[in-house]
Amino acid sequence: MVDFAGVKKEHPIEKVAELLGIEVTKQRNGQYRGKCPIHQGTDPRGFVVTPSKSLWYCFGGCGGGDQIALVAKVRDISPKEAAEWLVGGVGGTSSGIVPDRETVPEQFQPLAYLEADHEAVEAVGFDMEIAQAVGIGYAPKGTLKGTVAIPIRLPDGTLIGYAGIMEALLPSRWHLPDPKVVRLKPKRAG
Repeated sequence: MVDFAGVKKEHPIEKVAELLGIEVTKQRNGQYRGKCPIHQGTDPRGFVVTPSKSLWYCFGGCGGGDQIALVAKVRDISPKEAAEWLVGGVGGTSSGIVPDRETVPEQFQPLAYLEADHEAVEAVGFDMEIAQAVGIGYAPKGTLKGTVAIPIRLPDGTLIGYAGIMEALLPSRWHLPDPKVVRLKPKRAG
């Protein structure tokens, strides 16, 4: 079960808008205005964030709501996934989430739906062969939807979770689970 009130208290709506990359300008009345990121609006005053009420609204028809609804609309995920994204994906504490299951599995299972050959994987600098070998891929659904998912493993290889990224500085080489080392070819500017 998700503690929605706790998540909202911990994540002010203007900070959530910033984390989502929404470009808004602060007005004299304390509101923030900008183009709607949901329907890619063109009116620079068509989207408003009101921190004093912890609400947002789109005058172009996308509706409005609190910070959880904003994340859900922008990322096209459920409110529960939006709250989990705020708590886990943005550096919040895990105190806002209580697992739905009675027991937590001992080991996460690899996400079978990750797309190693997606253009987003290449855009952040990963070669498809490396991405497949390491278990990296574009997430078309779930909490990490729209990001490149990077597996997080313990030294013994146990998968403990994923981190979703949109850009990365890559190491010059990867140490894969087996003894071989794969060298990356640096991309040349040009």
